[in-house]
Amino acid sequence: MFVLTAKPKIQNMKNLILPLIFLFVCSAAVLKAQDTTRVKVLGKNVVTVVEGGDVRTDVKIGNSINIRDGRGDSVKVRVGRKALVISDGKHGSKVELNKLDDQEWQSWTGHSPRFKGHWAALEMGINSFANVGYSKYPANPNFMDLNQNKSYEIGINFLGYSIGLQKDKKNIGLVTGLGLTFNDYRFSNPYTIENDNGVVKPVALNQAGLSKTKLSTSFLTVPLMLEFQIPVNGHDKKFYVSGGVIGGLKLGSHTKVKQDGDKSKSRGDFNINPFRYGTTARIGYKGLNVFGTYYFSSFFKDGRGPDMSPFTIGIGLMNW
Repeated sequence: MFVLTAKPKIQNMKNLILPLIFLFVCSAAVLKAQDTTRVKVLGKNVVTVVEGGDVRTDVKIGNSINIRDGRGDSVKVRVGRKALVISDGKHGSKVELNKLDDQEWQSWTGHSPRFKGHWAALEMGINSFANVGYSKYPANPNFMDLNQNKSYEIGINFLGYSIGLQKDKKNIGLVTGLGLTFNDYRFSNPYTIENDNGVVKPVALNQAGLSKTKLSTSFLTVPLMLEFQIPVNGHDKKFYVSGGVIGGLKLGSHTKVKQDGDKSKSRGDFNINPFRYGTTARIGYKGLNVFGTYYFSSFFKDGRGPDMSPFTIGIGLMNW
């Protein structure tokens, strides 16, 4: 919440807001019944004005904005899940911005809040491999062993979609969406890899002056998770647990070597599986979660590289 003070009186703000609304829709059809005025465009309600008997006026613009002329010298404006309260004080006008909890949301809109799952976020994790086998490489075992401290995942889950599974409650639902996942696999041994006639081949590097050798991938990611939410300290704060399946489409891959201050990058598919599938789980509270993802599909195409299944453990921040 923040508070601002200003000299202009609230009455001037009221006199400014309401005329602007009607100027915007002056060319639309206006229908009035008793103390309710509805402005329709192409058969849809655009603006609804309700004159109350207690000298209170409510204005609704679409489904996202409400303006309420409260009792006394105050005006409340709702935009989405935020409420702006403007009121007169001893030292001028006061402005407060608050986030609506579920009860306030229902009071404003007359509707119960919909189920909202947790996927959209910025995620950071540590990469590793499980079920590793180098049986095809007896002369170069462990050439893809990782430096765990420098093998990172960055996930940008930019689109989330939720489907509630309860009629009267909003604590269980399905969650899906889209994300971009960038994985760095930093090798601990002095090797890089290349594609040699359709098979992954290790390439030994001179250790002198070698400061970095890694493989990087990028995937478009799609999850489908079942989420359970438990209200904590009020309806708007929830502990949640989710889990399900996750898939990915490879967008690109490259190796990078830094030696004696010089950098070299090689792009290619390196026989990495273009599709991957696995399972994922998340446990979180508000804007923070802990997640884990394990892929059942092999990292490389069948028979064209070492046997290994990638997995990641990390945290998610900034749920939106």
